[in-house]
Amino acid sequence: MPLGRDLKIILSNLKGLFTVIGAIMLVMAALSALLGDPQVADGFFYGAVFGIVLGLILHSVFPASVEPELKHAMVIAAIAYLVVSAISAIPFVVTEHMSPLDAFFEAISGWTTSGFSMIPEPQNSNPMILLWRSVTQWIGGLGIIVLMVTILIRPGTSTYLLYQSEARKDKILPSIQSTLKVIWGLYLALTILDILLLLAVGQSAWDALNNAMTAISTGGYSLYSDSIAAYHSLSVELMLLPIMVAAPLPFAVVYRTVRKGIRNLLKDTQVRVFFLIIAVGALLLSIENYYFYHDIVATLRYSVFQFISAASTTGFQSTDISQWSQSALLLISIAMVIGGCAGSTAGGIKVARAIFIGNEVKLWLARMLHTKNSIVAIKIGGKRVTEDIIEQEMAEASLISFLWLISIVVSVLLLSHIVGSQFDLSHIIFDVCSAQGNVGLTSGVVNSSLPALGKLLVIVNMWIGRLEIIPIMILVRYVFKGFRI
Repeated sequence: MPLGRDLKIILSNLKGLFTVIGAIMLVMAALSALLGDPQVADGFFYGAVFGIVLGLILHSVFPASVEPELKHAMVIAAIAYLVVSAISAIPFVVTEHMSPLDAFFEAISGWTTSGFSMIPEPQNSNPMILLWRSVTQWIGGLGIIVLMVTILIRPGTSTYLLYQSEARKDKILPSIQSTLKVIWGLYLALTILDILLLLAVGQSAWDALNNAMTAISTGGYSLYSDSIAAYHSLSVELMLLPIMVAAPLPFAVVYRTVRKGIRNLLKDTQVRVFFLIIAVGALLLSIENYYFYHDIVATLRYSVFQFISAASTTGFQSTDISQWSQSALLLISIAMVIGGCAGSTAGGIKVARAIFIGNEVKLWLARMLHTKNSIVAIKIGGKRVTEDIIEQEMAEASLISFLWLISIVVSVLLLSHIVGSQFDLSHIIFDVCSAQGNVGLTSGVVNSSLPALGKLLVIVNMWIGRLEIIPIMILVRYVFKGFRI
């Protein structure tokens, strides 16, 4: 396929995205104007105009969207997070007077649901800016492309290809249109439930709204520089725990549980393994942290909350973890790399891939114990699965996991040179894992004083983590070589 046609396919499918983001920012501008804040309204209005005009220009050049193949859908997804973040950064520049780099960092951290912030004291920021951060994370939890195809859905296979491009595969119902309706319905219902739960423990309506949006999206943006620690409230932390546990569960499993009862929750292998990771990890972290706090109540309070926050990739902080031991930081780093369940809002490699890798180990052992001509099969979720099916699943899991770990190692080496001797290696590893896992927990490395090169590196990590590497590799290859084999 000629290079020009590839570009036409990509741009013709991106035009709707610019219109969608412009429309969202126009709503934010109108809301800001109604609340009597013209400067903030201007920031959103400029972003809305830029997005809508760009969408109209593309629409005039490409009036009909050309059906993409999977390779085009991957490139569209990779570009989408960059251009949407660039447009979304405009209010941060106009209202918060942030540098373009810091504003872009803030925006992409929101859309990728990472939660790192370049605003040192968000409690002193304009409320509409804080709401905008929460909105980007809430929408970003399901994904920019999911939002686009929900609004601009059209018949054909292209909708499902775009849906797949954001590392999503599960279809809850037979059609992608009905699947998207179910996902948005569940997402909205869970958000409302979370708001009510937080109101019940004494949070204001404003705090409950923002915390619920960033919790259910596993985003972790907070209204305060100290995150959840600013509330000094055990009841708030306890209420957030079940919310953070629920958010990284697969939508398909949540849907079955709502329809058929709570027993369906534990029938899913991935959910059982996720719960096991939380239980074992929180226990190990508590044992490690007891030597730091020397108090069982404080140890359990902070260790359990922070491990669940890491494993769910939510990124709320209830205490300063920068002084924790290297072993404690390593445990949390492992949790952030694994992340939540596939088919949810969570980041990380995903529990499903960890299960596939474990199954490959079981398969390897089974091969060793059987005769040469035996047909090897193992059980997954109570069902016997043959060797060829396992290897098919393992191909993708191994590739993604390998590329993930390689990019973490490279990023750690680069960041260690950028920050110098100011931070030890355990803190650098921690923040890189947090960035690529789209978590947002920090041991102090990632902050507004990080050198520009370091911020760019973290931006790439967040982008890679959200799209699980492959779309970005295809985009890079397309830029330099096109789709020629």
